[in-house]
Amino acid sequence: MEIKTMQEYLNYIGIYGNKTVSQMKGANDQYEKFSYDDLKRNAKLVSAYLERVKHIGKGGFAAIYSENRPEWMMTYFGIVFNGVWAVPLDARLTDREVKNLVLDCGVRVLFVSKACYDNLTAEPEVMSHIQEFIIFDPTEEMLKNKKIKSFESIMEEGRKYEIKPHPIKPQDVASLIYTSGTTGKPKGVLLTHANFASQANSLPLAVPLTSEDNQLSVLPLHHTFEFSVELAVMFKGGTITYAESLKANKMLANVAETGVSVMVGVPLLFEKIFEGIMRNIRALPFPTRQIVMLLFGIAGALSKPTDGKSGKKMMGMIRKKAHLDKVKFMISGAAPLSQKVADGFKTLGFNLLNGYGLTESSPVVSVNRLDKKIRNETVGMAIKDVEVSIASPDIEGNGEVLVRGPNIMMGYYRNKKATDEVIDKEGWLHTGDIGKLDTVNGDVYLHITGRSKNIIVTKGGKNVYPEEIEEIINNCPSVLESLVIGVPESQDSKGENIYAFIVPNYEYFDTLASTQGFKNTEENIAKHIDKEVREANRQMRDYQKIQGFRIRREEFEKTSTKKIKRYLFSGKDYMNT
Repeated sequence: MEIKTMQEYLNYIGIYGNKTVSQMKGANDQYEKFSYDDLKRNAKLVSAYLERVKHIGKGGFAAIYSENRPEWMMTYFGIVFNGVWAVPLDARLTDREVKNLVLDCGVRVLFVSKACYDNLTAEPEVMSHIQEFIIFDPTEEMLKNKKIKSFESIMEEGRKYEIKPHPIKPQDVASLIYTSGTTGKPKGVLLTHANFASQANSLPLAVPLTSEDNQLSVLPLHHTFEFSVELAVMFKGGTITYAESLKANKMLANVAETGVSVMVGVPLLFEKIFEGIMRNIRALPFPTRQIVMLLFGIAGALSKPTDGKSGKKMMGMIRKKAHLDKVKFMISGAAPLSQKVADGFKTLGFNLLNGYGLTESSPVVSVNRLDKKIRNETVGMAIKDVEVSIASPDIEGNGEVLVRGPNIMMGYYRNKKATDEVIDKEGWLHTGDIGKLDTVNGDVYLHITGRSKNIIVTKGGKNVYPEEIEEIINNCPSVLESLVIGVPESQDSKGENIYAFIVPNYEYFDTLASTQGFKNTEENIAKHIDKEVREANRQMRDYQKIQGFRIRREEFEKTSTKKIKRYLFSGKDYMNT
């Protein structure tokens, strides 16, 4: 069945009845479980409350400001069921950032967790502007405040009223999503019922989801990547396990205890998992470690000719020890995936699928497939009903990535000028990303090579994509992460020279110090990194080579999807440090 609205979606998934739709470990160390019947019933009670008690009708607003939890989805479906606009807010936003967004759209009702509510109490404008805080997990003391109601109490009030579905059109707005992005001022993206319905319809055709699948929810639900994949999982009758914590040991415990089969994350998550597995291998007793590393080396050497089958056969013990042996596949998105990590997962026998999307496309555009050749140096093939084109490709085929389909946003909230700049008259979304297409065995794969706003233009007129250089630098074992920027050659020249900020991998240097007698000083660290950067330069074309770098002791500030906030850095910053 193909659905057209979120109202249809909620009614449809009711066919799964008493099956568990979501679960999360509570303070008593037990998993609290909710069924599809619970989800459907509670969502409709939320809808009744908003309409009959708060008098919020179609086109009105209600916001969600909370960490991932089962009540988040119940609330979302309750908001959008009869045409109210949902405004999902990043749980990591500061009180000032929340203030800016709620004032921008004028939302007056906020569904919120206790922790997020506590974050807002120091911001008087938010506290006075919001008329009602509906808290998922309030204390008795909090409920003495007349502005605060518990989630349970508003559902009780909703039970007093008959729930009448109102006509919803596919083109009605479902979500107003403020992009975190990597640019300064966020925009409000208007995503419709049809946009999300297209994701629920198409994603299960791209990746093999069944009613037996169990997805670990780690990424924030306000982000469309996590949200849309969860829609697809529930559309097929699967289960969502909300991670009790973002700490690796807690997440892996949730995976082991519940039999997680699907994982979705940003590259940083998979980097951490890979590093953790390799660290555990290095900690094995000497003879065992040598055998495992030998097997890893052999599996890696055979990975390409066997298309990853060597790792599946030879590294099963390691996957089991990491409690990841039941995971069918993992999807990486929201940022570039390191080829080193992609190859490492393949060697370990995991099915890691690199994909691509953006909030304005709700979000998935393309993904690698299990039933096709997995090429994680690309972001896979376009999903059903989505078209991808390259505008004005250069001699190497690189040009701006254009996307068209039922997943494309209605536009930016109260910003027609910005909307017209990115959606042309033929319906193509101009993504601002640079990419190219290639064909293997009749299948068209999309490569993302950079972002147009990040392009560095050298004095020779060459376009340099910093992400490609960062990929090479970040493969150096001494480097934790890097940020490549263009520094103006002079005040009179528009050409830029290529430099980098580099965060050392201090754990790597600690290991060198304990095993090889390396003197762990800032000077020696800089010299070691300099040597590796020189080696990295040899892999690049002359116009791509790094001409210098500065050491940065702290990791870069990132968005909630772990993208470096590039807009915080410029060539002038480099010159002044």
